[in-house]
Amino acid sequence: MNAAVTSAPRFSLETLQPFQPTQNYFQLIGWAFVPGSPSPNEVRVVVGDRIFVPLERISRADVAAAYPAEPAASTSGFKFICYLPFGFYEGRLEISADGVTWIPVRALAIPVSSHPILGAIEKPPAGETITRPARIEGWCFHPEFKVREIVLQFGNVEVPCDYGLPRADVTARFPHDPAAARSGFITTENLPRGAGRIKIRATTECGRIYFIRSDHTVKIEEGWIPNPPPPSPVRDLSTLAWAQPTLDRQGTGARPPPGTKNILFALYGDFSANSALHVASLANELIAAGYDCVVAVPDHKETLGALPEARFMALHFNEIAHLPAYFKDGRGPCLVHAWTSRENVRRFATAVAADYGSAVFVHLEDNEQELLESRLGRPFAELAALPEKQLDALVPDVLSHPRHAARFLREAAGVTVIVERLKAHVPAGRPSAVIWPAADPRHFKPLPRDEAFRRALGLAPADIVLFYHGNVHASNAAEVRSLYEAVAQLNASGLVTHLIRTGRDFPDFLPEGDAWIRPHLIHLGHVARAKHLPALMALADYFVQPGVPDAFNDYRFPSKLPEFFAIGRPVILPRTNLGDLVRDGEHALVLAKADGPAIAAAVARLHGDPALAEKLSRGALAFAAEHFSWRRSARQLAEFYRSLTPLAAAASS
Repeated sequence: MNAAVTSAPRFSLETLQPFQPTQNYFQLIGWAFVPGSPSPNEVRVVVGDRIFVPLERISRADVAAAYPAEPAASTSGFKFICYLPFGFYEGRLEISADGVTWIPVRALAIPVSSHPILGAIEKPPAGETITRPARIEGWCFHPEFKVREIVLQFGNVEVPCDYGLPRADVTARFPHDPAAARSGFITTENLPRGAGRIKIRATTECGRIYFIRSDHTVKIEEGWIPNPPPPSPVRDLSTLAWAQPTLDRQGTGARPPPGTKNILFALYGDFSANSALHVASLANELIAAGYDCVVAVPDHKETLGALPEARFMALHFNEIAHLPAYFKDGRGPCLVHAWTSRENVRRFATAVAADYGSAVFVHLEDNEQELLESRLGRPFAELAALPEKQLDALVPDVLSHPRHAARFLREAAGVTVIVERLKAHVPAGRPSAVIWPAADPRHFKPLPRDEAFRRALGLAPADIVLFYHGNVHASNAAEVRSLYEAVAQLNASGLVTHLIRTGRDFPDFLPEGDAWIRPHLIHLGHVARAKHLPALMALADYFVQPGVPDAFNDYRFPSKLPEFFAIGRPVILPRTNLGDLVRDGEHALVLAKADGPAIAAAVARLHGDPALAEKLSRGALAFAAEHFSWRRSARQLAEFYRSLTPLAAAASS
């Protein structure tokens, strides 16, 4: 390098920082030069082993005017557009005065979102219900990932498709996407009996699953009857017992007896549901202890990919006839644990118990009565007083029916609850146990603040950083908004504060737009839990669980709280659920209500009292070590099962 070049680079980045997720690319605009350079400098962006050169070099008269003695200033402008696959990257901007020696200018944290799947059903045309067996045609492709398989779904029916048919018309519409040329599909056979809205399920060669909803509706009452799909292997096929008699729900097939170590969990949603991590973690620990666990979901068991460390088999509710094949010994379940009392789970668990004589346990993790009131917009007492037929028509599958759920709980062998207060919803005389969620110690553990990563996100060392992960939906939208309001209030008071968020939002979360919070919000969307979430959480100074004591919060246990405590930062939370159990000022800062003004005041207090913040960090770790353990929770659960059923002792017990 030229001997005259002795100073650190001068630069400015004019792309809004931090980067927001952009579909398959990120853009960087700014200027940079090395003081003392006699000629124009070179710049590049490095991401892993990839090097990007500028799309454009830009003359900068303004920079030259600011640095009149620097020849390189006038040509210091640049614009990068860097195309990357979906993911979260760490990169850096580098500069060179001689094309040989490269100087790091700025670290970069780069979130890149994926292209959406593209496709449509074209024949028959939408608008009229399909009432006769027919073949369905359309097209589908992904601009980034190669599609391996197309399946059409409606109701509980899946229909395979011949895929890869030539489509010159789609190519003409998307001339820059080579995959469009052979994006056509047609069902391999006529649609069978069934009813429901059709959707396209596309599976890519790299294992991603995409869904495209259509306007096509099926109601076919004649034609062939589809058989239940065969079990889909999640673990080695050699562990499955396939030589079982054919089973049916009419009672004419032979059913094997329950296995003494077989446990079946039934989850109300697929593996992307909030409760899936709780169920999966317990099932994994029970398997490690010597039990055999299967987890059943209503649909989309392919979402098991969201839990890459799962050790159990995944089952669709409509595969009940194949249930024994999912257990290693080819027998039925000793017990089925219904997660929770919602209608789809209740019906499935009741059917399993009728088939195999399995004991039924029910787990409660929310105030189901309040959820029903909120969804239907009517008081629970009024709903419970309705005639049964009218009530049956009102209550959706994904919520608890006032009468059916009450009977389900009365007849259960035992009931588990996520917080003590939910025992008020357990019928008198029913055994119950509190089973807390926890945090995986391999990923969520004491982590130092990563200063380099913070700088990559454009955060100054003195800035206050909060962190919140999780989806925003109708039930928690108001409290997450209050967290946003606290951040805005802190900035208005002169305390520079940023909120890092992950997760997805429902569409009307901020109907007025997010311009008021955007300068202080780093919203990274969905990130891989084990791979990225702990590192992002380690950037935070404080963790906040917003909310107020009410019929929703009093009966729940936010699953993020164990992870908050396990990382080792001061935790701020309302005096409800876990806030009723921790000691204020020792384990956490407990607020009468964690709304916007109270959160802002609490953060300002901690920022001004480092000794208290340090005390709460130590207290959070101590509380996590004492109370949050998946292994301990699974052991308590197994002991509860064994006290009420013939479940055998585990190999490790």
